[in-house]
Amino acid sequence: MNIRFCSILLLVLTGLMHMACQEKKPAQSTADQPTPVASLAKTTYNLGDTILVQLSRSITRPKVTVDGADSPIFQQSEKSLAVGYSDGKTGLHQLVVSGLTSGSASFSDTLNVEMWSDVVPVNVAYTVLKTYPHRETSFTQGLEFYKGVLYESTGLNGQSNVMQIDVQTGSVRKSVPLANQYFGEGITIVNNKIYQLTWTSGICFRYNLDFSLDKTFTYHTQGWGLTHRDTTLILSDGSNKLFFLSPDFQSLGEVNVYDNKGPIMNLNELEYVNGYVFANVWQTNRIVQIDLKTGKVVGNLNMESILPTSIDTKENVLNGIAFQPTENAFYITGKKWPTLFKLRIKPAEKERAKDVIAFR
Repeated sequence: MNIRFCSILLLVLTGLMHMACQEKKPAQSTADQPTPVASLAKTTYNLGDTILVQLSRSITRPKVTVDGADSPIFQQSEKSLAVGYSDGKTGLHQLVVSGLTSGSASFSDTLNVEMWSDVVPVNVAYTVLKTYPHRETSFTQGLEFYKGVLYESTGLNGQSNVMQIDVQTGSVRKSVPLANQYFGEGITIVNNKIYQLTWTSGICFRYNLDFSLDKTFTYHTQGWGLTHRDTTLILSDGSNKLFFLSPDFQSLGEVNVYDNKGPIMNLNELEYVNGYVFANVWQTNRIVQIDLKTGKVVGNLNMESILPTSIDTKENVLNGIAFQPTENAFYITGKKWPTLFKLRIKPAEKERAKDVIAFR
């Protein structure tokens, strides 16, 4: 047996012995891993609630921060901390608990907590003032008045348009189609510019009022609903978020939308009125009234009473909200609905009126 072969054999045997030894070593069990000092009894709370932090051992010099800001500790026992959160923002937040254990060892545990709204939404009543014809071929995605004129956007590939509508007759005064590859979504009009979203293409088209194309923008989420406050665009993407954008589509922030029972998903068509966004919730007959500063839902509108009986409203859902300030009225319709409804909203409770809506 030559030296080269012996050397190779020795290397192989050494490797096999090493593998065998490794296999004999027991895997590290979860029992060997350090137990977190702090944990949450539950991970969701309403704003204003005291957050209960459970402790696996007694600690000294506790400190709690939420999103980097110090939070007050109202009460401490051997097994728990009662913590306050005063920032007033709904959504997911990072809670860090630190301090010293009984052996003077420092620790820092990071926990996630979700804050829901502390407001119970009121049921907002409305009166139907009038009805108008609406084109049953229009797969409505956006609706808005601008300088007294009604504009509508429609969806579906090959059928997407931006249109100027005659309210009295429902007829189209003028329109511009999208190329077949685009599925049109919400619209809004700012400073004589019409913005139209697309569903999954990540492109927003901006038109002049004569419907000539002015510019295009890109964005990195789905496009659902669109409205504006002053010159700030407000976009929904089917989640529980509203995104704020500049007129040139630069990000300006976002707000998370919650009621007292959790996040409101599937926010769709939007209309901004005096500090509130009215949003229809996709595949429901519900319009929610959102306080734009906080993301809290303060009112619910049940639109069951105006659903057309002649069409399948599970497929052709509610999806058009426009406010006409000169009439102090909302105009509501849906996808392929035969009717455009003119409504006036009235607070359900006088003592809650200031929380429901303040019209111009």
